[in-house]
Amino acid sequence: MKKRLLPVMVLFALCFSLSTAFAGEENNPQAAQSFGNRTSVSGAPWTGRYTIVKGDTLWDISRARLSDPFAWPRIWKKNPFIHNPNLIYPGQVIKLPPGVTIAPPKASAKEVPPPPVEKRERGPFVSKGTTLMTRPRVSEGRIITIPPPPTRIPVANEETVLEAGFVDEGGIGTRPIEGSPVHQSLYGLFDELYVKTDGVSTGDRFIIGRYEGKVKDPATGDTLGRLVKVSGILKIEGPKDGFMLGRITKAFTDIKISDRLFPYEEPIIVYEPVPSNPKAYGVSGYIAALSDNMEDVAPADIVYIDRGAKDGVLPGDTFVVLRPGGYTRKELPLERSTPLPGVKTGLIQVVSVREHTAAAKVSSSDGPLKAGYDIYYSRPK
Repeated sequence: MKKRLLPVMVLFALCFSLSTAFAGEENNPQAAQSFGNRTSVSGAPWTGRYTIVKGDTLWDISRARLSDPFAWPRIWKKNPFIHNPNLIYPGQVIKLPPGVTIAPPKASAKEVPPPPVEKRERGPFVSKGTTLMTRPRVSEGRIITIPPPPTRIPVANEETVLEAGFVDEGGIGTRPIEGSPVHQSLYGLFDELYVKTDGVSTGDRFIIGRYEGKVKDPATGDTLGRLVKVSGILKIEGPKDGFMLGRITKAFTDIKISDRLFPYEEPIIVYEPVPSNPKAYGVSGYIAALSDNMEDVAPADIVYIDRGAKDGVLPGDTFVVLRPGGYTRKELPLERSTPLPGVKTGLIQVVSVREHTAAAKVSSSDGPLKAGYDIYYSRPK
C-alpha cells in the first residue's frame, strides 16, 4: 500500500510547488520581469522611466507610449546618453517624455471571453484580439489572399500638433485658472481645476498654456506676437461649488495655477504623401523663433516661421532651410564684402498654421538650425 501511495504523493508535491512558484511570480513584479511579454512597453506601469528589455526598439516604445512610432526622436532626444538610436541594450533605464497617455489595461480572456469568430466577421478581414488576419476568398477554385489596407502615416499626430504651441498674434481671449479642489504647486494628468462659469459649458475644452516672450520678424524687427507654450488640455465636466470644474485630459509638461486658458481649436491632421500646394509657390521667409527658448534645434524639434495662412501656407507644407553663406573676402581695405548665397541645411514641415505665422517640425538637417535662417517653399520639378 505504501509503495502505491508514494508516487501519488510525489506528484502532488510537484504540482503544489509549481503552482506556488507561478502564483509568487504573478504577485512579484521583479519576478515578472523574467517573463518577456509581461513587462512589455505597453504593460509597464508609468513611472516616467522605462527599463529596456530584450527585443525593445525606440520605434516600439514610441508606438506604445506616444501612440506614434514616428515620434521616437522625442524619446531619443530625452536620453542624450543614447548615441545611436539603433543601439539600445537590456537593462538601460531611459526617460520618457512627459504627458504620454496611458492606455487602460486590457481585460483578460477570463473576464471578457471573445465572441466566436463567425459572429465577428465583417468583409474580408477577421479581427482576433489585436491581430488582423486575412480571410481567403475562393474564386474559380483558387484561393485569393486579400492584403490589409495600407497604413496612413500622419505628418504629425494630435498630441504633436497641440504640444507644438503657437504664436499669439493678438486678439485671442484668454481666461485665468481660478484654483483647484486640491492645493498643490504643480498639476498633471487627471487633476481638477476650477474655471469661472461665464461663457463656459459642460464639455468645453481649453488649451492650458503660458507666454514665453515676444516673437520678432528677423527681417524687419517688427513684433509678430507672443509665443505660447502649451502645457496641457482641460475639459469641463460640469458645475461645482459656484465654479465650472475641469479635468486635465492631456499634460505635456507641469501645469501651474498661473497658466492661462486659451480657446481650443481642433488640430488638423494631414497624412503623407502631402500634395503640392500651388498657393505657396515662391513663398519665402525666416525661422522667427525656436521652441523652449533653445539656441538651436535638430530633427523632431519645433520652430516658428513668419509665414502663415495669408501667404497660402497649409499644414503639411515642407520648406527648405538655408543657413547664411557668409561673405566674400575683401581684397582691399575699403572694399565692401558681398554676401554669398545661403546653403541648404535642412527641411521643416508645417504642423499648424495661424494667420501670419506657423509652427513646423524639423524633418531633417545637416546641422543645428537657428532663428533667422532663410526658408522657402520649393516648387516641385
